Amino acid sequence: MAITAARRYETVGPCVQLALATAGNDTYYKGQLVAADANGYAADPSDASTAVPMGVYTGDEGQEFEVASGDHDQISVETGLIWYPFSGAAQSDVGEVFYMEDNGSLTQTAGSKLWGLLAKGFKAGYVLIDFARPIKMA
Repeated sequence: MAITAARRYETVGPCVQLALATAGNDTYYKGQLVAADANGYAADPSDASTAVPMGVYTGDEGQEFEVASGDHDQISVETGLIWYPFSGAAQSDVGEVFYMEDNGSLTQTAGSKLWGLLAKGFKAGYVLIDFARPIKMA
């Protein structure tokens, strides 16, 4: 399912802004999870094993980016410790590995994904995810 609206998130401590080139004609929403595809371009999270978690899109809501004449637009992505919404978040999620889903949310089911993210904290409705240090699972 495609992302159609902004998502709330909060950061903890210093975060880093990344400028990632877009892969194609994509629309991004503030708070959307962003992965790097096999070619190193920003992309929506997917079930592809090569998708590497990069962080959260920080730009304008509903911003569309195009690739024209071989020029790739750049998007701003925040990485670091980020409180991200997770339905059913619990204290027991701390220390667990999470994965990006193709609908832009988090899951605890690896599926075919090779990259995970460690939860370092919990509060009602959110887990504190370490986007700065993705974990290669295989």
